[in-house]
Amino acid sequence: MENPDLKYLSDQIKAKAIELGFYACGISKATFLPEDANRLTKWLQDGKHAEMNYMENYFRKRTDPRKLLDKAKSVISVLFNYFPEKQLPKDNNYKIS
Repeated sequence: MENPDLKYLSDQIKAKAIELGFYACGISKATFLPEDANRLTKWLQDGKHAEMNYMENYFRKRTDPRKLLDKAKSVISVLFNYFPEKQLPKDNNYKIS
């Protein structure tokens, strides 16, 4: 059963993100991301990072947020449209970088 205090805090964070101008906000558990690690490995091996050699650095930190902040419990992600003249897709099928 979800803790009502945490649900309230989560709702407040998401509402504040929208108030600040973000299009969406999500909160997830800070944990190792095996699927993302596999995708990043392939992306790097395929040379998709072009001249962005820094993308090869800190692989473990890029795939496990707890490596950035060892006591991290959650990750707050926000969505911002860099091109406000273009409407965001209604189906939530965004291209995210």
